Amino acid sequence: MTRDLAQRIQATVELLQKRGYAVSVAQLAQWLVGGKADVQQIHQTLAGIEGLCLSNGLVHARDLPEAVLERAQHRQKFHECHRRQYWPQVLAYVDQLNRHCPQIRCIALAGSMSSGGFVSSDDVDFNLFVQDGSRYWTYLLANILALGFAVAHRKRPTDAHTRRLVIPKLMSINVIWCDGDTQPFIRQDGPMALELLLSQPLTGQDYYQAMLGRNLWLKEYFPQLYTGLPRVEPQSPTVPLYPGQELLARGITYGGWRWIMWTRRNNPEALARVAYVRQCQSPYALFES
Repeated sequence: MTRDLAQRIQATVELLQKRGYAVSVAQLAQWLVGGKADVQQIHQTLAGIEGLCLSNGLVHARDLPEAVLERAQHRQKFHECHRRQYWPQVLAYVDQLNRHCPQIRCIALAGSMSSGGFVSSDDVDFNLFVQDGSRYWTYLLANILALGFAVAHRKRPTDAHTRRLVIPKLMSINVIWCDGDTQPFIRQDGPMALELLLSQPLTGQDYYQAMLGRNLWLKEYFPQLYTGLPRVEPQSPTVPLYPGQELLARGITYGGWRWIMWTRRNNPEALARVAYVRQCQSPYALFES
């Protein structure tokens, strides 16, 4: 699909704002639908787009609520400071996942830490790629491993989305995709493409690049993803699981998830956020029938 630069800018801003993001011109130039563009070109083109504006360094729709814009500015301002504060914990958690979860193909940073809007009250989100038949076993192990980080940072700031009855989570699993989910993805739309663009593989980079090679529909949205793709699909050995292991893990984790939902029963803001996130993750959301 051929679009001029103004259309590409508008399409990108629309995708980003659905996720609550307002970004700088430099970020917009890197994440632009249809491929990267020169920052100066972005500046010049923005001046002629009636529905968009640049204020306090962020590109956004003119009708964006002031509170949303202020929140985005706050996140942009404090992202790097708070990212550095928690980065050693990110690396430690990834190391534990690598050592205890050999069924994981790739660990990708996701959410606000990967998109440049992380603040200390946020969870650190991860997207995982795993072998077939290990989604819930991986989710169970990942949450057990995350408990130590939650305890160590139990006094960190929280908001309506991260608050818990006992201790707030720090490490959080966003989406888990199995091998079969990616060959190719059933879902092939702009928000899905943006999720993959913003995911930062911390391990399994070859697997991630091969996954992109199996999903060439992404080129219509973000051709900038396709640099240095490997010519050969990496070999991904299968880790044996015990009979019933995945079913047991699903039952345990579903019970925990239902308990979390029960604790939020009087928090409409948190429930609305969960519903929105699950809609964005569908059809790959955990416990989706």
